[in-house]
Amino acid sequence: MRPTLNDLAEAAGVSTATVDRVLNNRPNVSARTREIVEVAARRIGYLADEDSAGRPVHLVALLPAGTNQFIRDLRAHLAAQAAAVAGVTLDIRETNSLTPADQARALGRVGPADGVIVVALNHPFVRDAILSLSARGTPVVTLASDLAGSDRLAYVGVDNAQAGRLAGQVIGRFLGRQTEGKVAFFAGTLAYRGHQEREMGLRQILAEDHPGLTLLDLRESREDRDRARDQTRALLAEHPDLLAIYNAGGGTAGIATALEEAGCADKIVFTAHEATARNKALLQSGTLDAVIDQNARAEAREALAILVAHTRNLPHSPVPPRLQLILRENIPHDPALPV
Repeated sequence: MRPTLNDLAEAAGVSTATVDRVLNNRPNVSARTREIVEVAARRIGYLADEDSAGRPVHLVALLPAGTNQFIRDLRAHLAAQAAAVAGVTLDIRETNSLTPADQARALGRVGPADGVIVVALNHPFVRDAILSLSARGTPVVTLASDLAGSDRLAYVGVDNAQAGRLAGQVIGRFLGRQTEGKVAFFAGTLAYRGHQEREMGLRQILAEDHPGLTLLDLRESREDRDRARDQTRALLAEHPDLLAIYNAGGGTAGIATALEEAGCADKIVFTAHEATARNKALLQSGTLDAVIDQNARAEAREALAILVAHTRNLPHSPVPPRLQLILRENIPHDPALPV
């Protein structure tokens, strides 16, 4: 844990008010007191040593391969923002499957690095691999989906249970007076704790506020748009009276294709995640009714900032990403990525 202002005051033997005056270069502080505070700040790590403030930082990011556009956006933002920070190099690697064993092996092959960023699968293999990295002094930041008990340095992502509740509220509001009917839930993969939490949040709010809505058995797209399209075709054939779909992961384009082919895109409430270029187009066409976004750019920036500050012994105030509900009328434009 980073030292606090109180820690610095105690180490320097002065009041927090004096520390504040020194750090902000305010008057009425003697040169001797100023020196004591500055030396103590560097000694306890509140301020970086001059030798470490600009030291080179080498980071590794492990991202899953596949057709998930949000992951592709994360990759682009990580690369662009790392390139903009002096002295920082980022090696972005892909894991070619969503199996925990493959991700654990990839983590084990990281090699010398000042930090690792990973969209972690929720499995003991992955947890052990992150514990091993942490034990050897390589800090790990989990991105978009957390992994409890892994001794990671930080988690950068939204509250996924809250995201699931928000999706349920959106569906209930869009359905209005249709208080009874069927709702389908798609997970990208239940290997992500975040997708499990989104399902939990959805179930909670439907039970609390919309008990007449029945949640069908979940479908797992494996973050593949073709698989999601085929699953949606089967879903519509089996449940022609379906009222709503919530997709908690990738594959939104495949679900949209099936809805459009069946001619029911304007009849089924469709809620999904991430304001990707494709999802923005689906909002504009009306196939997609609402998007719950967690801002890939902000998450990439925060993950990098945490590891750079940690490596360079700099203070850092976390800025947790926030959920944003996006409808057709407030579609954001991201100038950092192609539309």
